[in-house]
Amino acid sequence: MSHAPMTALRRVAWAAAAVLGLTAVFALPGCSGSGNKSEDDDSLSLENAVPIAYVKRVNTIGMNPTNGAPSAEGGDLMVKELSAPGAAEHNLTASITQGKGDASDPEVSYNGKKIIFSLKCPTSNTSQVNGVKACTGRWNIWEYDMTGATLTTGKFRRLTSSTEDDDVDPAYLPDGRGYVFSSNRQTKSKNNQALGHSYYALDEYERERVFNLHTMSAQGTNIQQISFNQSHDRNPVVRPNGDIMFSRWDHVGGRNHFKIFRVKPDGTDMFVLYGAHSEGNSFLHPRDMDPKGKYAGFVSSSLMPLSRTNEGGGLVFVDVANYSEQNTPANPSVPQEGGQAHATEQPLNVERGLSRYGRVTTPFPLWDGTDRVLLAYRPCEVHRGKQIVACATLTEEEMARLSDDNRSQAEVETDELKDDVPPPYAIYMFDPAKQTWLNVAAPPEGYMYTDPVPIMTRPGPNVVDPTSVDADLAKQGLGLLEVRSVYDTDGLGRMSDGVLSDVERENGCATPIPKTTPTDSQDTRAQVADILKLKDPSDPSYRCGPARFVRAVRAVAPPSSMMGLREAIGETDFEPQQILGYAPIEPDGSFKLHVPADTPVLLAVVDEQGRAFQTHTNWIQVRPGERRTCDGCHSPRRGGALNSGTIADTMPATLRSALAGQHQSGETMASTRTRIDPAALKLAADMLYNDEWADTSKGVAARNSIAISYSSLATPAPVNGIINYPDQIQPLWTRDRGANTCTNCHNAGDTKLDLSATYSGTGRLVSYDRLLIGEPKLDANGKPVTHLEDGVPVIDRLPALVFNMASEGGAVGLARQSRLIEILSGQTLLSGADSRAAHPNPPNTAPNHATMLNAAEKRLVAEWIDLGGQYYNNPFDGPNVRTITTLSEETFEARVMPILRAKCVACHQPAGSDGGLTFRNNRFVLTGDPEGDYGVTLTMISNTCAPASNYLLQRPSTIPHPAAATGQTQAVLPVGSPDYTTIANWIATGCPNK
Repeated sequence: MSHAPMTALRRVAWAAAAVLGLTAVFALPGCSGSGNKSEDDDSLSLENAVPIAYVKRVNTIGMNPTNGAPSAEGGDLMVKELSAPGAAEHNLTASITQGKGDASDPEVSYNGKKIIFSLKCPTSNTSQVNGVKACTGRWNIWEYDMTGATLTTGKFRRLTSSTEDDDVDPAYLPDGRGYVFSSNRQTKSKNNQALGHSYYALDEYERERVFNLHTMSAQGTNIQQISFNQSHDRNPVVRPNGDIMFSRWDHVGGRNHFKIFRVKPDGTDMFVLYGAHSEGNSFLHPRDMDPKGKYAGFVSSSLMPLSRTNEGGGLVFVDVANYSEQNTPANPSVPQEGGQAHATEQPLNVERGLSRYGRVTTPFPLWDGTDRVLLAYRPCEVHRGKQIVACATLTEEEMARLSDDNRSQAEVETDELKDDVPPPYAIYMFDPAKQTWLNVAAPPEGYMYTDPVPIMTRPGPNVVDPTSVDADLAKQGLGLLEVRSVYDTDGLGRMSDGVLSDVERENGCATPIPKTTPTDSQDTRAQVADILKLKDPSDPSYRCGPARFVRAVRAVAPPSSMMGLREAIGETDFEPQQILGYAPIEPDGSFKLHVPADTPVLLAVVDEQGRAFQTHTNWIQVRPGERRTCDGCHSPRRGGALNSGTIADTMPATLRSALAGQHQSGETMASTRTRIDPAALKLAADMLYNDEWADTSKGVAARNSIAISYSSLATPAPVNGIINYPDQIQPLWTRDRGANTCTNCHNAGDTKLDLSATYSGTGRLVSYDRLLIGEPKLDANGKPVTHLEDGVPVIDRLPALVFNMASEGGAVGLARQSRLIEILSGQTLLSGADSRAAHPNPPNTAPNHATMLNAAEKRLVAEWIDLGGQYYNNPFDGPNVRTITTLSEETFEARVMPILRAKCVACHQPAGSDGGLTFRNNRFVLTGDPEGDYGVTLTMISNTCAPASNYLLQRPSTIPHPAAATGQTQAVLPVGSPDYTTIANWIATGCPNK
């Protein structure tokens, strides 16, 4: 064997054999003596072999789940005549891309005669297809038709041809009904943003235009947007039942992951299919396993972190037929533990850091009775100096060192071992039953092969007819949402005892939500809410039901090409939001309301003072005229709705006959009331409630009436549901209340809480920062306590007065966890002992803080906090926010981006719900995709005529950076350094005075 540097084929095969610890079948042409069988004498390499398609791409592309369409020159669509090492390989698109394009996402038609895929190539290319210039400079959808031809003599057809938008991830709809794909064209939502604005929305990292699902006809016409997420919807495929399954970037506040969703082809009935609260951050590339195989009812998926693995992770099989979550069975006949499992005998790392046994991406299960999976696999390799070595050659100490997340940046940078080898993904055929790996296609050096698909026939999915909709609602651009009972909740207790405080147990309500045993044999919960007691005025529980209103809000999407955006949004993980209004929750926990169609909407259940019990962190959508009914508040996928059958049909004798007598079988209280009074379906601006149900003439007491209106405000009220801190909240602190004026005490002389209307060096009001940022935590010697965040030592902080962090597993309401609300209400809610210690109750000599604000003012503060504590909820109101078109993206990519990669990217990378820097503490998320990195860099610039004043230069040129870091002796980007000057000069080119 030659001792020359290994080719990509030999290196991948050798490394995989060394580290997988599994039976591996490799074909290594010209590599005698390797200990593996060659294709000449290995009959296994041809057993059940099928033609395959895949893409060749350069392996330096910055791929992350958060990148909707990364690209780099050198990509093409490839086919191989058989899934065997020695079979002939063909580059189908070389004549179009001319070495300067890229390809991705091939999918084969159900009859095996066509391949649909995405292609991007520069307008400078001279290539033509069917007499038309082929390249538009953006990602377009193409089809390769082999009908009546051979594998290499088919014909190309371009289906989309936008010069401004990117279309990727195409898949065939059944019965020739066209295609579904992901696109940042935002066909409808760009013209339907909040507050009458029209613009392209950025994702919730404020980086790149959002990719949502679209459909089009078989001719490439009639493009319709069917999903309306605030971050990307990726990898759509059609399930056997006709549903579209896809990976959704589920990102609201601290919830930040990709989970598996499903939707009808017309965009109706969208819901999570699996994994909203399950182990692992990002499920990408989900596909159904063979419906006739051993894993029928399962979905294969790659599972990975949000960044730093080049979209590589573990291969998992997910039992979506029997589990909605890991260890959450659909019925009692299913084992308690299950839901997802590693398909490989040696589990691959699904988190960040070193993966001892390599990583996989883009799995595709074959439907041929073998349960095999085509996939792209990369071995575990690291740099030792400039040499690439297999992880199998490392010592255990070296492995442990590279896997240590607690190393400082200096330790990582000075280590000769670095986990930064570009991924040489190759195509493998994996057999889960035999645990064998057959390397069927390996790329040339500097490239990777991904997205393998078999070119074979398979049964077409069911055809799903369009959902019947309410034509009148559709004309008004509305949809209908009904929840049968907010008390029908999952094991996380989204509206159960876990979100309550002692306040709900006062006034004789020892058990605010009474419990009973479920009557449905399919229900796996030990106890559920006793709705019969909650809806019966003769039972004390009737007046104890804590859920009083539902608050509906819509997203105010971050606009593209906007300067100063991050500064305007403020100290929060949340993007801006607009309150749409309120609807009452009936005694049985039901509500029914109209919401804008094709709009990302959040719902929050609130108490009688307007404080949310839980922070809903999923964007909901309804299509025009769609009528959606949910069982409950994150109700599990098991059994029937709690508020149904006998429970729904039981009308206690103490209800008013005018309503109870008109109840129809199966109706909830909300359904009955809104049928009688359709006006009640309209969201109200204020919290208004009168008990329509209790018949007080029969000796029972009604639920207390509520009337909290903005009309009681003496300060500016929100306009169109928008709460801006400078406009609506700051005036509350400075309003003249005589002796009770807040700033009498909390002014510049108060070192802990200055609420005066003065501005800090950040350009924001001092009071905002004091409320949102906690004081440093000190040790016994009076020195700051620190911890490492991505290798940087930062200061621990005491809880702030305002709590505005909401994660996927702990989304208890923000206002009810904020110490500020406890002090202003005089109530002990859910702030925690550490918050109360940091901010003790005011002394008896102080004004009574519980009486300083009226009910409307307290509601306003609670709303602001529950939305996320933004500085501006309308980013266009920010004084430094404006569109910028004069900063060259080409210059950024050529000169600025290399500096950011060298100086900033180690810290400023995406971190999901599973750990790492929060977005609030990061703000500037770089992923390596030029367009996205350009977009987020603009948000850090507010004044092109004064480059040094911008966050982009101001923050890294100071010591310490980040602001909470300790022990730094040198700035990341010193003033006057060549890199600093390069960025400053680029910013200055945008100054209109230049």
